[in-house]
Amino acid sequence: MQAPDIQPVAQPAGIRAIIARVRRSQGARAGAILALATLVLNGSGYLYNIACIRYLGSSVYGDMAAMLALFALVSLPLGSIQSLLAREVAQLPAPGVSALLKRSTWISVAVGSGLVLVGFALIDQIQDLLNISSRGIVIAGISGIFFAVVAAVLYGFLQGALRFGALGAAYSLSGLAKPVLVVPALLLGLGATGALAVNTVAGALAVLIAVVVLRDLWQPKLREAAPRLDRRQMAVMLVGSLAFASLTNVDILLAAYFLPSDLVGVYAAAALVGKAVLFLPSAVVTVLLPKAAERAAAGLTSQKILLASAGVTAVLTLAATVVLALVPESLLVWAFGGDFRESTALLGWFGLAMSAAALVNVYLSVYFAERDARFPLLVLAAAIAQVVVVSLWHPDPRSIVLVTLACATTILVVHELFFPHALRRARGLRLDRPESSSA
Repeated sequence: MQAPDIQPVAQPAGIRAIIARVRRSQGARAGAILALATLVLNGSGYLYNIACIRYLGSSVYGDMAAMLALFALVSLPLGSIQSLLAREVAQLPAPGVSALLKRSTWISVAVGSGLVLVGFALIDQIQDLLNISSRGIVIAGISGIFFAVVAAVLYGFLQGALRFGALGAAYSLSGLAKPVLVVPALLLGLGATGALAVNTVAGALAVLIAVVVLRDLWQPKLREAAPRLDRRQMAVMLVGSLAFASLTNVDILLAAYFLPSDLVGVYAAAALVGKAVLFLPSAVVTVLLPKAAERAAAGLTSQKILLASAGVTAVLTLAATVVLALVPESLLVWAFGGDFRESTALLGWFGLAMSAAALVNVYLSVYFAERDARFPLLVLAAAIAQVVVVSLWHPDPRSIVLVTLACATTILVVHELFFPHALRRARGLRLDRPESSSA
């Protein structure tokens, strides 16, 4: 008797259909490009920092890490400007984009110059507050702010115009410049000052790449006025981005203020490794915002793309956290040196804290795209609470990262209870709702 034929066609066909859809998806292709570029950018950043750690030692690296954290507090909120511009550019015709590019670029030049001048005026105060050993380190740390401001504006146009390949090139090449240039700077004896100056050079390279790629948008014959951005919305995005930057970076500044210099270096080294978790899914957020903005403009929901983005982010960050928790002390000592042995115990906690923060960042992008101010204000409240609690309770390095974990987790819990894009609601979304295949 012949056995009945078993034809497992549905599953392979389903898999092939999914793969084919992913290949056709503009969002998937863009995500892959930016994921690779982000990997290069962050990997280069880690090589840069490892070279500095090995050469400078814990105390001097603590000074450098404090200035890098201060730089991040100033530059990371610029991501809100990038996001705002990306959202507007995605919805504007070409003449409006050209006019907005010109106006925004000149404003960024003025703002960047002003911030650098203010920083130079406060060199002594910054040095005293963060217990930094020399004025040269402070000057070098501040010098890169100008290019960070201008680059954020240009990145917004690349992102909003869906030029993800060019954006990835700017990320990658400017990132690679850091480890390539920092080694000779350290070998020449320039120390932390020279290492920080490398950031300025890398920022200038990023601006140059973006200017070249966007040259077609500089059309002098067009007379259309630049569209006015919503100032209230810009303020909300700045506040939300500053709050998120504070939540994920102010801990190093607080450690520099409250802890001995050797422990600052230990904490900064653990933060360097642990915060890789935060950067792993950054390409997800970069692609998510303009896509969510397009849906919002068309009156469509963003819950399906949010659910997918949150799911990918959670899987990536929690898997990385498990890896961090299992890192042996001997490996960290081999990579950084014996001064950083105590950093090992902090890695798992950093992984959990940054996993929660990465999810907060995903939600923040969607609420930015939908022009909803409530969630950014929640992040601001948590960032303020973080500073207050650490100021009152900081017995050891672990206590600071535990406060960060508690604040980021609290944001997620409150969001699940009271906000419209809670995952418990998104899970019940009907999967047959029509959406663009290019999502």
